[in-house]
Amino acid sequence: MTPEERDRLAASRFVLLSAMRASGVVVMLIGLWVWHGDIARTGGWPAAGLPLFVIGFVESLVVPRWLAKRWRTPRP
Repeated sequence: MTPEERDRLAASRFVLLSAMRASGVVVMLIGLWVWHGDIARTGGWPAAGLPLFVIGFVESLVVPRWLAKRWRTPRP
């Protein structure tokens, strides 16, 4: 693999990890809004908002770390 290919691969992985984190935060905020806001029902809807929040949490914090660990270059 050439240095240019490595740089492109690293840049695309960085963009993917950043997009995963950002979209996870958006899903978390939507989950909180549904959970506590009046968007779906008056007084909030915990049965729908809590799972959205958990999915967003996993998407923004757990999945990027797992991918980074999986993509890490093995040490010789």
